[in-house]
Amino acid sequence: MKNLLIVTGIILIILNTIIGLLITNYLKFNYLMVDFSILISTILIYLFSNSNISTGYKIGLTVMFLFTGLFKIILSVIAQPHFQDNIYIVIILGIITFEITCLLSAFAMKKFA
Repeated sequence: MKNLLIVTGIILIILNTIIGLLITNYLKFNYLMVDFSILISTILIYLFSNSNISTGYKIGLTVMFLFTGLFKIILSVIAQPHFQDNIYIVIILGIITFEITCLLSAFAMKKFA
């Protein structure tokens, strides 16, 4: 199961990159942002599934990471092709910060269980 997560993430990144190279309206900035979002989500879900945290936390946070990952991908597709004054990138960074905080909180709660 854990290897399946990594393989799926790699396949999605490769597929998105190929689509980005084939479709001229899909800007390089956007497909690289989508690749970055997929990579971060895959890494976080893999780290979480590899941990010794209780099953309830694993299931709940994995589902949450899937939805936030999908939201990051949608924001990456519609983002303006520049970094300066781009509210979409700020929102994506906020979501990544929230995900990392949830992951660290779950690991910290494991110590008290």
